[in-house]
Parts: sequence; C-alpha cells; structure tokens
Amino acid sequence: MIHSDEQVVVTYRLSPTDGLYVPGYLSIETRRHAAVLPPLVESEVAAVARAAWRMSRALERELHPQFVFSLIAGRSVAHFHQHVFVLPRGTPDTVAWNDVDSWSERPRVTAAELVSLCDRLRSHSP
Repeated sequence: MIHSDEQVVVTYRLSPTDGLYVPGYLSIETRRHAAVLPPLVESEVAAVARAAWRMSRALERELHPQFVFSLIAGRSVAHFHQHVFVLPRGTPDTVAWNDVDSWSERPRVTAAELVSLCDRLRSHSP
C-alpha cells in the first residue's frame, strides 16, 4: 500500500515475472464500493483525481519515464479503480502504450527494490 485515507487506497500492482517486478504501476480504489465511475460522489471523485495527480508526479520524479498514463477501464474487477502507470524511457515505438509487459527488455526490479520504490512513492502521498 502506498497511500490510504477515508476515501481512497493507492496500491502497487504486484505481478512478478520470474521473481522480478515491472516498476511503475499503481491502482487507485475508492473505499466505498462502486462498480463504475458514475455512482461515485463528488468528494470521492476529487480524492481519486488528487491521488492520481500526486502519484503521477511521484512516478515521474522517481522513475523518469517516457510517459505517465492514467486510465479507468476494465471489467475484470467489479469495483471502481483507476490505473496510473508508466511507459519506461527507451520503450520502442513498436510496444503499445498500454502493454509494456510484452516488451522483453522492460525494466524489472527485485522485491527489495520494489519495497524501496514504494517507500519513496509513499513520501509523495496525497
């Protein structure tokens, strides 16, 4: 967990490949259950937006990526969540902006390095 308050929780997407993690993929979820964006109340939307903005700046400062993206999509989890993720610097144009996992040369870090990154990201929390 990177950040939590009364309205949102920011976590790191953990999906190791060969024991290594791709740095730079966060999820922002509302504490109150809502399956999609429209049922959220204005204060929840503001909290999500504030967290996405702060975490995008934190990822930019800590990882110096080519781009930081934010996306609300997906139906695999019936709970509102917003993705904030990076396209690492040096990613070839042939790699889709939303599929860095398909790039065999993508940056990867150990569990200990990921913990350190999460600690640094936490210092930028909303």
